[in-house]
Amino acid sequence: QNKDAVDIPLMLEALPSATEFRDAISSLSPEQQRFAKAYRAMQLEGSVFGILVIQLKPQLEALLKLPHDALTKEIALTQQLLDLFIQYQIPSDLLTYAGPAAASPEEKLEAVRGHVAAIYKMVEAAKEGELHAARQEAMMEQPFHQEYAESFGDTSAGCFLSGEARSAAMSADSDETPLRRNPRSLQRRCSASAGLLSACSAPPPRHSAAQKRVQMPVAACAAGAAPPGCGPPPPPGASFPAPTAKATPAPIAGPAEAKANDDDFDTADDVASELDYTKIPSTLDAKLLTAEGGAAIRPTTIKVGETWTKRSQKALLGKPKEEALHTEEQQREKQAAFDLLDALSCSGALPIACCSLHVVVAATHAFDQSLLDTVIQQNVNPIEKLERSSLLVATTIHDAPAGRLLRDEVRERVARFAAPELLGGDAAAAGEGAVADLP
Repeated sequence: QNKDAVDIPLMLEALPSATEFRDAISSLSPEQQRFAKAYRAMQLEGSVFGILVIQLKPQLEALLKLPHDALTKEIALTQQLLDLFIQYQIPSDLLTYAGPAAASPEEKLEAVRGHVAAIYKMVEAAKEGELHAARQEAMMEQPFHQEYAESFGDTSAGCFLSGEARSAAMSADSDETPLRRNPRSLQRRCSASAGLLSACSAPPPRHSAAQKRVQMPVAACAAGAAPPGCGPPPPPGASFPAPTAKATPAPIAGPAEAKANDDDFDTADDVASELDYTKIPSTLDAKLLTAEGGAAIRPTTIKVGETWTKRSQKALLGKPKEEALHTEEQQREKQAAFDLLDALSCSGALPIACCSLHVVVAATHAFDQSLLDTVIQQNVNPIEKLERSSLLVATTIHDAPAGRLLRDEVRERVARFAAPELLGGDAAAAGEGAVADLP
């Protein structure tokens, strides 16, 4: 967030081409060929790489029931909302505007700002309570170190010396510093100068009075007495009936509810109309198997590297810091991202409309020889080969003819040299023009 930047290395791994795979399994049995084809299909489906980008402010506005662009200039409020969702995992229901829908945008924004202030006040109170408990525990471990308590600004716990007793104790042993004084020797001085000591409160009892009041009727019942609110003791060997839960009949869904539930599921027509991106590599692989020059194109898988690099700046005037994110740090950052996604979507109940999904399908064009050997020895133009490979991949992904994917100024050259078999009529026209140009 803000100025944070993460560099994620991507590792590319090329798979055998369709022609190489066909030649490799040609000598196998039919069962082994079916297994090899199924395994390759899973590899091709796993080669699809997806990147999802979610716009936070529009989704926050939809989550908090705020009008469009209400958080555009509210930088501090947006940062506070993200901190509450990521660090403290506050439910979004406590921050959502719940007033009348006809209210003005300023009133809605002010209501959300009030909810955020109330939650932060509760968080600060909880922090203060934890800090006070830590102070009490530290002073109980060393109850005679008055300076230790004064450093925290709290002298309410433990038995401490009064001002005159502290002066007498310090003058009795001026060589020792207050912080290095032995607590046992200080305790002996307290008992010796009883006239100068302030009244020391007795240590707190192990059980409070409320706990005693709760335990007394139980003890009385166990002894056979019948205090108020406690019945007579049961006879020995008596059995108690198990509590039975009253069965509540399940409500029967009406026609309207049944129709609403049916709308939550996708029908066969909806599923058929959607595009399955995991099938694109298999379709491309089958097309490259029959196309001329397809043997040089290999499907490629994209994997995320093990070590990431994060550049962040905690404060506005702070120095940028660069750190390496290993497996543990990546898991922590991933969990924080999923916590934020869970809050923005109300655990999946609210659709995320302001997002974009980028699907990457990688393919590698590999030459058998080096660049100079390809041009000089094989007498092949590698640029034209790459153009044909790019056109084969583009026609598969966009599901459009090659002529619609080319600009007018390059269509004639590609149809004549690079991919005449992909352009059909354009290639024939280009060939006739080439014959007419000959002397």
